[in-house]
Amino acid sequence: MAKKILVIEDDQSMRWVLEKSLSREGYKVTSAPDGRSGIAAAFEVTPDLVILDILMPDIDGLTVLRKLKESHPQLPVLIITAQNIMTHAVEAMRRGAYDYLPKPFDISVLLERVDRGLAQIETADSQREAEAIPAEMEDMIGTSPLMEGLFKAMGRVAASDATVLVLGESGTGKELVARAIHRFSNRASGPFVAVNASAIPGELLESVLFGHEKGAFTGATDTRKGKFELAAGGTLFLDEIGDMPGNLQAKILRVLENREFERVGGQRSLRSDVRVISATHRELWEAVKEGDFREDLYYRLNVVSLRIPPLRERREDIPVLAGHFLRVFAEEEGSELRTLSEGAMSVLLKHVWPGNVRELLNTLKRAYVLASDPVIHTSDLGLSMEGSDKGVEETFDEFIRKWMHEIVAPWSTIEEGDLYEQVMSRVEMPMFEMVMEAVKGNQVRAAKVLGINRNTLRERLRKYDLLKKGGKKKK
Repeated sequence: MAKKILVIEDDQSMRWVLEKSLSREGYKVTSAPDGRSGIAAAFEVTPDLVILDILMPDIDGLTVLRKLKESHPQLPVLIITAQNIMTHAVEAMRRGAYDYLPKPFDISVLLERVDRGLAQIETADSQREAEAIPAEMEDMIGTSPLMEGLFKAMGRVAASDATVLVLGESGTGKELVARAIHRFSNRASGPFVAVNASAIPGELLESVLFGHEKGAFTGATDTRKGKFELAAGGTLFLDEIGDMPGNLQAKILRVLENREFERVGGQRSLRSDVRVISATHRELWEAVKEGDFREDLYYRLNVVSLRIPPLRERREDIPVLAGHFLRVFAEEEGSELRTLSEGAMSVLLKHVWPGNVRELLNTLKRAYVLASDPVIHTSDLGLSMEGSDKGVEETFDEFIRKWMHEIVAPWSTIEEGDLYEQVMSRVEMPMFEMVMEAVKGNQVRAAKVLGINRNTLRERLRKYDLLKKGGKKKK
């Protein structure tokens, strides 16, 4: 049966070209000239794929994308636009588009993207069954500024083929980040293969990663492919890379540099086109300084690094996460939705969560099972007050508001002053100092991180006496 493609595009000539080109390839094409009629058409024809323009006269394409994903979450959507703006690309990927194609484009390129989108949804269906990811952990949840920043960075890095190092404490969701990057990358139609280096005995890890030939060691009764071969065309996720034995670090480095390796007991060099995403809970640079981790491998893995903030640094996400988990539990159990009492929520907000999101998930699961009331109370959580962080009871926004009130209040009766300058200088100086230290005094890099031009950066550094010491204030 012919695949159904919905084209939502207000430009009549472009719509006509797409209709003709796709029809010639055997697709059944429906088109709509604006966002509203496009959303209506999606319900009528249940397309297999949507091609969606961003700039349209009634509803913009990103809003249409959100509405389509709400009603058809698995529907692949290819974004096309005449405005090749990074924020559009990042936002489109964040909202679930599988690809982004700036105009003008060759029809052959568009047809290739369409093929890939259709293949992706078929692969995703089979992978969902094979991998059996727990429903409550399929996606990352968070609305805090820290998580929004992480999501945007993930959108940007997904579009490249760069090696990525994911940093974060245990339980923060490092594998979820890796899976999301893979899902939105050009390798999404390929396999995602995960290996936990700390969970496999060192003597077996080489065979797991690179495979082995028949007779290579006792028990090797047949030839087996390793994870690098199994991940060909896709992504290999090396979890807890910081625990990788030293002898294997050199072999991993060789694969990253030359894409070559040999199976255990093999003589022939093999090649594999794999994107590597690694993760660790360790301070990897400290491991390098202590001689536990190769410096050259560290730089090879750390082309792009993403840090997942611990839950204690984004407490404003706890109510969102708790509500999500409770809804998942109710759906799994087929039972009435349970809620948290005000006291229970207060305890959750004060807990330090050394186990991060995983600990929150398990705590709520236990409380959900044990609670005898539709409302989960403090006693159901099983959390002691000793685990509370009494020093960090406010969200960042609450802290800022309280701090700002203390500064602004004394000025409220003064008719003239430099309140704005006073506040901004207290905020800007430590920010500029920290950014310059983080980029080791590189002004070009600092300007990009801050989103300002270099002249403005130099003016601020001069103002705060940070210019001469590479961003570090003179003592």
